[in-house]
Amino acid sequence: MGLKEDIQKSMFTETYNTRLTGIADLVGASDDDVRKRMKSLGFKEYVDLMRALRDQNKSEAQEILGLGIGEQYSTGGTLSPGEMKGRQQAAQAQQMPDPKTRAQTVQGMAKLGKNNIGDVTPNQAASALDKASAGQPLTPIQRKAMAQQAASVGALASDPKTAPQFRSLLNKLNKQ
Repeated sequence: MGLKEDIQKSMFTETYNTRLTGIADLVGASDDDVRKRMKSLGFKEYVDLMRALRDQNKSEAQEILGLGIGEQYSTGGTLSPGEMKGRQQAAQAQQMPDPKTRAQTVQGMAKLGKNNIGDVTPNQAASALDKASAGQPLTPIQRKAMAQQAASVGALASDPKTAPQFRSLLNKLNKQ
């Protein structure tokens, strides 16, 4: 092996071990435990963990690694972050509305008009509502649609002429 390869290998090993120890110190866990948990992380989670380390954000690092108060247990022990994410996605899939409800939502969005839903299609606006209600991340288009809808709701709630009727409608919806 050449000198260049030796230097690169030692730099990688030193950096990895330094970061591993830094993460372990940040979250209050052993190096071995952190190493095992990091093996189950996806690329996005790994990047988020490196950001948490950079920012010294203990709670975020613990959440990514599946440590702390929100840690879940099964009969076999602690769930890995990958297993927790799989269970969360399965739960979210169960929360998605049926096609009939989805069609009604799209029709309702179409009746509002494109200008009232953030210049997006009714299908995109309905998709934004579905994802937001399921707690899933939104695309930029969906965020735009939700921002317009939130602004409309805010205007209804703050206008003295419409606030009582809006509150009454919300109460009726919450009772259903």
